[in-house]
Amino acid sequence: MKKCAFCNFQDKQVVIYQDSLCFAIISKDPINRQHVLIVTKKHYQGLAEVPAGTAAHIFLVAKKMSKAVEKACKPDAITCTFDDDFSNGGFNLVQHFKIHLIPRFRKDRHLIDWSPLRVRASAKLRSRFAEEVKRRLG
Repeated sequence: MKKCAFCNFQDKQVVIYQDSLCFAIISKDPINRQHVLIVTKKHYQGLAEVPAGTAAHIFLVAKKMSKAVEKACKPDAITCTFDDDFSNGGFNLVQHFKIHLIPRFRKDRHLIDWSPLRVRASAKLRSRFAEEVKRRLG
C-alpha cells in the first residue's frame, strides 16, 4: 500500500525488533513512554484478515515485548490493545493491523472507559448477544 505509513516505514532508529512477519517500534504518538506497536509487515486492515500463523506469531512477539517494556519502565500495568476500524471513523489512524502495548502508571490519567452499556447487562441480554455472535461463527 503506497500511502500506508507502516508499509513504507522509514524510522529505523525506533525499531526495537523485526523478523520476516512483523516489526516492533516505539509509537510516534505514545500514550506513555515505551508505548510499543507490533506491526505486521504485510498489509492487513483488521485482525480477521491476518493469517492464523502470523497472528499467533505477533502475539508471541507482543508477549516478548511486554516483558521488555515491564523491565524498561516498571509500569503498574500494561494495556494490550488493537483497533479494527471498519467504518474509517477515526478509531484507527493508520489502517494497518498492529498491536499496542501501553505501559500504565497509577497517576498517568489516561483512562480507558470500561463502563458497561449504561446498565449492567442481564444474563438474558448477554445470552441474546452471545446468540447473535454464535450464529455468525459458521
